[in-house]
Amino acid sequence: MMLREILIYMLAFGMLFFLGDFAHNYYIETQEISLGFSLRNMYAFHAFFSLQLCIVFALLSNNEKLRPQLGFIYLGSFVLKMIVFCIVFYNPLFTVEKLSNTQRISLIIPMIVFLILEVYFIIKILNKNHSQK
Repeated sequence: MMLREILIYMLAFGMLFFLGDFAHNYYIETQEISLGFSLRNMYAFHAFFSLQLCIVFALLSNNEKLRPQLGFIYLGSFVLKMIVFCIVFYNPLFTVEKLSNTQRISLIIPMIVFLILEVYFIIKILNKNHSQK
């Protein structure tokens, strides 16, 4: 059962990575826009981190002591994700004097896309745990 869930997470985040990266890069290239950073790295970061969070939460959901705290743990992990993102992508974010609107939107789109899927899976995990009580 747990292996099946993990495979579903891997498949979902993998597909979202390839589809999102392809569509976003296609749009940027057809509009002949230069971003100054790698969209693929942005998508890869969010895909990897969101996948890891879902796997960890699926594993933690089996722990009786941690189960009631999973919602709070998720909030902390989201803050950690944003901190790590800022550290990893420090140069594209903070060394440029001013980001254009296209660059700002291109930074936010991968985060929002993966956040939606991540929250969907985390809610499923939390609801599954709630119904097990």
